[in-house]
Amino acid sequence: MSAARPELARHLSEAFPRSRLDPLAGDASTRRFYRLVLADGGTAVVMDYGAPFAGLTDDVRLTRVFQDAGLRVAEILDVVPGVGCLILEDLGDRTLEREVGDRRAAGRDLDSVYLPAVDLAVDLAERGTAALSRSERVFGPALDEARFRFEMEFFLEQFATAHLKLGEIPDAARRQAWALAAEAAATPRRVLCHRDYHSRNLMLLGNGSLAMVDIQDARWGPDTYDLASLVCDAYVDLDPGAPERWIESYRTALRDRPARDGFEERFAVVALERMVKALGTFGYQAEVLGRRSYLNAVPRTVRRIRGLRERLPRYAALIDLLDSASV
Repeated sequence: MSAARPELARHLSEAFPRSRLDPLAGDASTRRFYRLVLADGGTAVVMDYGAPFAGLTDDVRLTRVFQDAGLRVAEILDVVPGVGCLILEDLGDRTLEREVGDRRAAGRDLDSVYLPAVDLAVDLAERGTAALSRSERVFGPALDEARFRFEMEFFLEQFATAHLKLGEIPDAARRQAWALAAEAAATPRRVLCHRDYHSRNLMLLGNGSLAMVDIQDARWGPDTYDLASLVCDAYVDLDPGAPERWIESYRTALRDRPARDGFEERFAVVALERMVKALGTFGYQAEVLGRRSYLNAVPRTVRRIRGLRERLPRYAALIDLLDSASV
């Protein structure tokens, strides 16, 4: 277990004799993940926070919310605050991203895996919202104007300036970034949002159902946000016309069934905010943390953002900042 922190390795060696620890690819957070292979051949996942913690972490609190809603996430097998880790159920390696790649290689359509993901997003918005409303996190964080404005500034700093090497940001582009933050937050209905509901965080289980990982940032947000994360996913290409079908499937499955025109407009605005935010993350990961692989997702994201210029001309100056981005 030499790959792990000494304190963590010592605890796992004592708690699980003759076990093995294999590093797993993590997300963009500071946490580290390992697969714990037990002496009897069973497995679990270790989520390492890097230091001891006190009380309940967001992962634990939100797991309870998701489970109360009947939403499939990894079971927490043990909480070890003195070491700074959680022991989780192992949901395997079959991500939606991997499934998409295999289906493309085999010439198969994506509807049979994406429609269940759309249905799960509906469950998040309906059952998840009810569970969050009755939980201790009912007054918890939200994807509100302040949060979206922070994300727009982060994009301007970490992607437009640090990555694209643009000089001074034009006033019109900055004003439009702030306006986008305000419009994206102005949702008629707040729901529970996973916040990173995309192909790398959706796991296909052995029975064909879907489970979610990386839930620690779940919070209140616009009812179009998780849908935008799914159909504007930075990591996969989708068939032409498919996202439109999935958007309509989501809209018509919602309890209140919002009017189509208004919903599609709100979706476009939130999708733009979400993708601009993602570019900020990619710039930070590449330029500050040296994780250059995140730049692989930039061309796909930039193309999709440019595709919204005609639909959302009020954000043309912001979108035009990407003219120098390589696609």
